[in-house]
Amino acid sequence: MRRLKGLRRIDGPDNERGASAIMVALLMVALLGFAAICVDVGMMYAERAQLQNGADSASLAVANDCASARTCGDALTTAGTYANANANDGAARTNSVTFPTTNSVQVDVSSRDGAGNNFIRLAFANIFGIGTADVGATATAAWGPPTAGTALPWTFGKCVFDQSLTAAQKAELEATGNFTGNPDSARVLLRSDQNANYPGCTAALGFPTGGFGWLDIEGGQCQATIDVGTGKAGSSPGNNFPGVCAAVMPTLLTKPILVPIFSTSSTTGGQHATYQIYGFAAFQVTGWKFNPNNHADSLAPSCTGNCRGLFGYFTRFVSLQEGLVPGTGPNLGGSIVRLIK
Repeated sequence: MRRLKGLRRIDGPDNERGASAIMVALLMVALLGFAAICVDVGMMYAERAQLQNGADSASLAVANDCASARTCGDALTTAGTYANANANDGAARTNSVTFPTTNSVQVDVSSRDGAGNNFIRLAFANIFGIGTADVGATATAAWGPPTAGTALPWTFGKCVFDQSLTAAQKAELEATGNFTGNPDSARVLLRSDQNANYPGCTAALGFPTGGFGWLDIEGGQCQATIDVGTGKAGSSPGNNFPGVCAAVMPTLLTKPILVPIFSTSSTTGGQHATYQIYGFAAFQVTGWKFNPNNHADSLAPSCTGNCRGLFGYFTRFVSLQEGLVPGTGPNLGGSIVRLIK
């Protein structure tokens, strides 16, 4: 009988090697794809975060310049400086700086690598023919006097504000749209009693009969909500110090507060009245005299007898408080700057 030699099993391990190589090749494609997603997409997210920080900082910086001066300066250069400073490699492209409204600025930024190319290079996606990516971000900031917010429930007349500024402050306000407070030489007394007399201002500073500057207390707290949009605030008759404010007054010595300024007032019945709020002033309180609560300030003008009012000085500040809304009304030194999107 003839023996057959040299025959192999067709299902042996040697014949599975080709199939395994194909499977490995296919899995490598999938693995590279996942690597591209994990590494490259992660890199793009990191770039996006840096650009957003840069856009936010740039828009706030430009808005701050606009809030503190009549002009916004070289907005494109300012935006570019802050956009680059927030990039890990110190490079970002500032595409545009635009002003959607008279008191807002929008900054648009995108990718730039250290070599000056307007993109970032990808690591693994290049295998699939995608070697670069362009990532961008935008931010908008607004500035202006507050149009709504919680303030001390006390007001004084615009004429008093005009008369209380020093000549230097008036000149600075005219030149730059703001002014700088001087805690030593610019102490003023903002009187609220009916006998107050300021040169050039009408008798009683425009306070209605029985009105001494106090506004309606809100929610049982030492505060009143003012809305310059409607321009209205109700008065609280009486010359005495509201008891609910006793614990709050000492805190006013630590930082400037917003004090409403009224232009006119009208009596609505009895001794109650409505004040037409003109705007807000940033005022650093240094003392007060309100029966029965007093806090002396030796540097302030004299306030004796029936005199009532606040001691302090006007100052400039820029706040990021979310409780205030920037508007386009008169800026009396109480500007705010905030991101709006």
